[in-house]
Amino acid sequence: MDDKTNVSFNVEQQIDIQSLAEELKELKELKYALDKSSIVAITDAQGRITYVNELFCEIAQYSREELIGKTHRVINSGFHSKEFFKQMWSEIGKGNIWRGEIKNKKKDGSYYWVHATIVPFLNEKGKPYKYLSIRTDITKEKELEEELERSYKKYELIAEHSDNFVALVDADGAFHYVSLTFQILLHYDLKSLEKQNLFNLIHLEDSELLKKEIQKLLNMSRGKSSRKLEFRLLHGDGRYIDVEATIKIIHDDENPLNNLVLIVMSDISVRKEVEQNLYRLAYHDSLTNFPNRPTFMNELRSYVMDVRLTNKKFSILFIDLDNFKLINEQLGHDNGDLVIVKAAENIRESIREIDLVARMGGDEFIVLLRDIKDEQDTINIVNNIIEKFQKPIVVNGKDHVLTCSIGVASYPEHGTTPEELIKNADSALTQVKQNSKNNYAVYNKKLENMSLERRIIENAMRKGLNEHQFFLEYQPKFNIHSDEIVGMEALVRWNHPDLGTIPPGKFISLAEETGLIIPLGEWILNESCKQAKEWQEKGFGQLIVSVNVSVRQLQDPKFVQQVERVLKETGFNPKLLELEVTESIFADLNCITPILKRLRSLGIHISVDDFGTGYSSLSYIKHLPIDTLKVDASFVKDIHKNEESKAIVRAIINLAETIGLKVIAEGIEIEEQVRALRNDGCIFGQGYFYSRPLRKEAFEEYIRSKGFITS
Repeated sequence: MDDKTNVSFNVEQQIDIQSLAEELKELKELKYALDKSSIVAITDAQGRITYVNELFCEIAQYSREELIGKTHRVINSGFHSKEFFKQMWSEIGKGNIWRGEIKNKKKDGSYYWVHATIVPFLNEKGKPYKYLSIRTDITKEKELEEELERSYKKYELIAEHSDNFVALVDADGAFHYVSLTFQILLHYDLKSLEKQNLFNLIHLEDSELLKKEIQKLLNMSRGKSSRKLEFRLLHGDGRYIDVEATIKIIHDDENPLNNLVLIVMSDISVRKEVEQNLYRLAYHDSLTNFPNRPTFMNELRSYVMDVRLTNKKFSILFIDLDNFKLINEQLGHDNGDLVIVKAAENIRESIREIDLVARMGGDEFIVLLRDIKDEQDTINIVNNIIEKFQKPIVVNGKDHVLTCSIGVASYPEHGTTPEELIKNADSALTQVKQNSKNNYAVYNKKLENMSLERRIIENAMRKGLNEHQFFLEYQPKFNIHSDEIVGMEALVRWNHPDLGTIPPGKFISLAEETGLIIPLGEWILNESCKQAKEWQEKGFGQLIVSVNVSVRQLQDPKFVQQVERVLKETGFNPKLLELEVTESIFADLNCITPILKRLRSLGIHISVDDFGTGYSSLSYIKHLPIDTLKVDASFVKDIHKNEESKAIVRAIINLAETIGLKVIAEGIEIEEQVRALRNDGCIFGQGYFYSRPLRKEAFEEYIRSKGFITS
């Protein structure tokens, strides 16, 4: 990557970080403004209070302890009917935002009025799981309305000292009075303003509605209730602010044609902005600003209903970021969030404007590809996404390669309901994750059957661990020159009560993917050490027991402590324990090497299994904290007749001798292989030529029958 590209990435990163910081600052400022100006409470689905702000406590005269856990009945004034609250709960229970005025009672028995906005937060099923209410104390406004009924002159005096904008206009909008607050808060010149028309100050999209409401009130008989309305009012500096207005008719008993309209307006711009942010938080992911899962599901259900009336097709893409957990652990969660944001940008830039992408949570995303022509149309977009992820993501000036895996399901071939399509896209994704990752798979029935089989085996494994269905077999290791036994390799087996013996190839890889390898591996290590200790006490000698360890186990931060605990509990000598790792550790040396060093510091031997078949590099071997190289059986099986295999084995032995490592050959089956290995200088070996893996009793009998120990 050239300097220009690096600069570009750094600039983009700084912009992203600055943008996030600015958004966080804005939210903090909004919260501060809200706490200072509004009464805030949060309740659970049953209406029990779980949070109140200081202003709530101050106005209601209750402490937080007196309010938390209670319902709002504690401040019920008895003014409103049961039907009033029934209608309110019905509305928010449907997931709708409710607004209205409520009369409450303070602890000392006095009353106060609030204007309430109640926002329901919905779960994945679209049902409210909590409610957030924002209330504005409107007691003064209510008192003001009552005062207006008694005396217009007294009201005028109060209006001059209110924070509200008060205006008297005629039916055509001409001003007859404007309060001083228009000058103080909105920076208008009162003399000039009084010559203008109210409707000229209202946003064009809102003015017609205001005119209609005023006409409705003028046409009503005397004594009818006032009207409330929200609209946008022009500020003196040229911008619009959101106001909430109470509209009443001031009757002229002598001449009804001279009836005036009283409009009391309050600035609700902060509240509206907070409501918009709350809406965004309730229905969008705060990190990526993508729709969240409930929002996506609602959109998908609606879209499915639409396409059922047409012949249109669409596809669902289930996207998972590969190995994101490691990135989070290495960079920290803050930088991990920056990676998520960049990944979201990659996806958004790879799809079309008509498509919908949502964050499902964690490192998972889901995409609705609308109006797809055919499967190839879908695959082209999928390839765009995968190709976009091939470019490194820059965090703190360093490149990080982040790939993704994608599962695809299309309507109607792979399902006709949202749930079915997502399930099948997830099944396809699982297939990709089990294989190479950094790829995609299109759903088919075979994938579902394989996924079902894996789920059955996974559940059976969990049960098998609890019911002790697993057992160990031991394959002897020999000095092939002296024919002396030097140790044994512990190999796990599974005897299922219904399915019989399940080969390791069926469950070991699944155990690693699901994390079950952690408890299974601990059990294998504990059983191996305990058994080897028992054989020492029986006089079998100082045999080294080898235990296979996966990369997933080594990545577990508690693995070393786990090994130390097993050694302490079994009393087994760590110098007689060998841990076998595969060459796949070379793919993550920075993380694995310190773990191997800690294990060797305990006296434990480290062996590299299947050497020569995978990631091995001669430049790595000399720096790794290992003791033994284990030649893979694929080279041993034809060493007696294949010069290439013979040359590879000889090279491995020479390499090991040069840097002071032992070599052991596995998979020895015939005597010709033994002779070839001896001639090449190999000292240790194991395989069916000597013995197949044996259960405990058979292993003991084997050793006794060969005369390796005395009975």
